[in-house]
Amino acid sequence: MSAISVRKLRKVYLRPLRSGAGWLGDLFRRQVEEVTALDGVSFSIERGEFIGYVGLNGAGKTTTMKILAGILHPTSGEVGVLGRVPWKREPAFLRRIGFVMGQKQQLWWDLPAADTFEFLRTIYDIPRQKFSKSIGEMSEILGVAELIQTPVRNLSLGERAKVELIASLLHDPEVVFLDEPTLGMDVLAQRNMRSFFAEYNRRYHKTMLLTTHNLSDVEALCQRVIIIHQGRIIWDGDLDDLLNRYDRERVFRIAYEASGRLQEEKIEASKAEAARLLSEFSAKGRVVTFEEERLNLERVVARMLESAS
Repeated sequence: MSAISVRKLRKVYLRPLRSGAGWLGDLFRRQVEEVTALDGVSFSIERGEFIGYVGLNGAGKTTTMKILAGILHPTSGEVGVLGRVPWKREPAFLRRIGFVMGQKQQLWWDLPAADTFEFLRTIYDIPRQKFSKSIGEMSEILGVAELIQTPVRNLSLGERAKVELIASLLHDPEVVFLDEPTLGMDVLAQRNMRSFFAEYNRRYHKTMLLTTHNLSDVEALCQRVIIIHQGRIIWDGDLDDLLNRYDRERVFRIAYEASGRLQEEKIEASKAEAARLLSEFSAKGRVVTFEEERLNLERVVARMLESAS
């Protein structure tokens, strides 16, 4: 059985409209319009998969995640997570999922993270031995063993993100939803978090669904990508297959010297255009460097979304 199963999922929000009759008229005769956030979304995720779920703002990513976690009710469709209906919010189900949201805080600001961990241990009824083992292993991977006794207010943003992550995973969830987990982090902190997620998935074989605008996270962590646009899925498949669809396209980085000045240009074109571009820039001056590279995931997704709009 799949860890996550979604079939013909729809979510429609009702957005209030101003009628022009003033607040009193709107109070008694409120007009609304329907806004479709999800329109027939279907996919399944097997246990242990690490999936990237990407799209523009308003495409339906977070709505999907909240339905899968049981925070929202769908308008229609079928959803199963670990064999359960998420929005029933059964305690046995909630103990088996984790939700990590970038820059969302659950640790008490003035207390050490260890105190919040102990509070969560009580809530989730985690056995003491398992609790100590989980903290020890995750603290080792994240390199924060010496920080969990430090008041949260004294930690840097990157350090807080790491101990917040431990708090979200302390109960050993089988399915983990990651919503913009590296939001606002510097380059080094992002790299450290990616390393943790990769090791966590490899070591514990957890099912993980990642939504992010930082597509470098997806390239580093996921083998499969789902792209959603205007509430509908436009791609669900292997990351390499997606990149190979645009294998004929290249980014050319050209540096050339003309009139005693070094100039640089970046051009997207077919790889068949390489000879023409080299000749064209050689006519302008002395070509210093001429490099070509495949389109990265960010450019590929941008191309797909432009085509779908």
